[in-house]
Amino acid sequence: MVIDMSKEDILKALADAVIAGDDDEAVEYAQKALAEGIDPQEAIVDGLAKGMAVMGDKYERGEVFVPHLMIASSALYEGMDVLTPHIKTDATSRPVTGVIGTIEGDVHDIGKNLVKTMMAAAGFTMIDLGHDVPLENFITAAKENKADLLSVSALMTTTMTGMDKISEMLLENGYRDSLVFMVGGAPVSPQYAQTVGADGTAKDAANAVALARELTSKLVPAEERWSDAKLSVTKTKYKDAVLKKKAAATSAGNVTLETAKQVMEEYNKVGTKGTSKMSHADRIFGALGDKKVDRLPVYPLACGVTRKFVPCTYKEYATMPEKFAASAEAAIKYLDVDTFVGLTDLSITSTDIGAGVTMPEEDTPSATGHLKDYEDIEIPEVKKGTRIYNHIQAAKLTMEKLHKEELNAPFVAFHEGPLLTLTQAMGADRVLHDMNTNPGDVHKALDKITDFIDEISTAFFDEGAADAICVDNLWSNNVIMSADQYWEFDGKYVYDRQLPVFKKYNAPYVIHNCADAVHFDIQIRKFGTAMYSYAYYEKNRDKGSKNYADLIPEYSDICCMMGEVDPIQFMNNDEATFQNIRNDTSKLMDEVLQTLKDNGRQSKYVMSTGCEVPPEGSLLAVKAMVDTVKEVGEDRYAKIIG
Repeated sequence: MVIDMSKEDILKALADAVIAGDDDEAVEYAQKALAEGIDPQEAIVDGLAKGMAVMGDKYERGEVFVPHLMIASSALYEGMDVLTPHIKTDATSRPVTGVIGTIEGDVHDIGKNLVKTMMAAAGFTMIDLGHDVPLENFITAAKENKADLLSVSALMTTTMTGMDKISEMLLENGYRDSLVFMVGGAPVSPQYAQTVGADGTAKDAANAVALARELTSKLVPAEERWSDAKLSVTKTKYKDAVLKKKAAATSAGNVTLETAKQVMEEYNKVGTKGTSKMSHADRIFGALGDKKVDRLPVYPLACGVTRKFVPCTYKEYATMPEKFAASAEAAIKYLDVDTFVGLTDLSITSTDIGAGVTMPEEDTPSATGHLKDYEDIEIPEVKKGTRIYNHIQAAKLTMEKLHKEELNAPFVAFHEGPLLTLTQAMGADRVLHDMNTNPGDVHKALDKITDFIDEISTAFFDEGAADAICVDNLWSNNVIMSADQYWEFDGKYVYDRQLPVFKKYNAPYVIHNCADAVHFDIQIRKFGTAMYSYAYYEKNRDKGSKNYADLIPEYSDICCMMGEVDPIQFMNNDEATFQNIRNDTSKLMDEVLQTLKDNGRQSKYVMSTGCEVPPEGSLLAVKAMVDTVKEVGEDRYAKIIG
């Protein structure tokens, strides 16, 4: 029993409980604070929150990682649950109230949870809507809670378009002036935040708290902002803006479909622009082996966006082999890209081991309905009736189409890695927390899942369904976990059990990882990875995000890099955007070629985007990047490489 403690001792004990991640002690000292008459708000701010601030500082210095923060946040919330009901508030002293969530179609919520925790530690009242949140739920929750802040997160480029829709809904309902609207996630830039009409974004959780505090401090009282009279005035104020947005959307129609038609019309009139000295296959495999090529290969990660050449819905693209294969064939034919990566979504393997899945008609499928216990994981055979079997059949059909003499393009199959599969099935928060508190169960689950992943890779090779396989090993991220933790919970499974499968079939190991701070030494050097598809986030360079100038000198002796044009701009469909893409592509190509030459290389790079082109993107934007490489690539290559 805790006795004879001063106020300062109790506050320190609360902070220490959070630092230690001790739920029981957080509850015990929170109850002691109430018993001793300490103001509950003070106990939170000067006790629990100070402990979380210490952990936040350690996180910023790279001394602890996401799993440690999650354990600390558990203690924070346990203590807050005891103290919060006893806080006396009125309209003038109400803490900042925020609504936060990860947007519909996106189940990645690690960053969102960090922001929520840090804001709660700063004294904000946070209403967490979770992940895969329908757009209208953000609007409803903001109104019901008279929110001061609405924070929307997305990691996937395929889901970010929902942020603009939320912005429009805020205007349409008259809520825009009643709150601060922030957006966040690794691919979200200040420019994109401005484009969608948000008040701002921040590069990390600590800066998000500072920005939110600054912006919300300028708001008038909630009762005034959320009054019916104020909402009516705001609704009228933005009526013209809403009409213009709707008119623009109507006139644009389905941008992807309309631009697909334009690309096909141009092809039918003039065919493929220019003539190539090499086939797609020779160029890709030449770059993979650092052979002399005519120009660098080009393939923006245009996957689901190409479905509108067929045309078909995203659901059809993700579930019907003939539609998938037709999309891939059309990408090679009409865009003249050098390869096609068979990415549909990141929920195929998790669905097959028991998780649920949402399957929108025109958006990326996503995992939902996480399993409750690790024992609920059921490993199926790779056979008819599973999503992965269907995906392999789609890949086989794609191989037949892409290997036709007139196309002669390689097909890169795609599936999830062991840890990504587990986090999709169980929820990332749960798994990352259990890595520290319950590692034995995590390892047992990974052991079973790795067998399944190996069986999948084997089936692709045995069925002749891929020229190469790209594996998404997302969780190699030194902001989320240390190199030792990554090795223990994913790297070792890949190295010991997945790589031997690829060696057996003499196949290159290819990785896609759009994380912002990768453990490159493990994922490239240790694995012996042959090709690496990466994203570069300049705002996170200080956290470890790397670009071509870092990666080519360090790893081009064994690995062909593939990146790093920003795919967000491909959502726009105007000449200014196309010119920006041309400029970005041309500049990157020149700098990559010079860096290759400076390091004694000839071709170990594929011009690409850092992440997938959004499914609602412009195919004219994709074509602008491809055509730039085709039109000037041979001349630049000859001048720089020789």
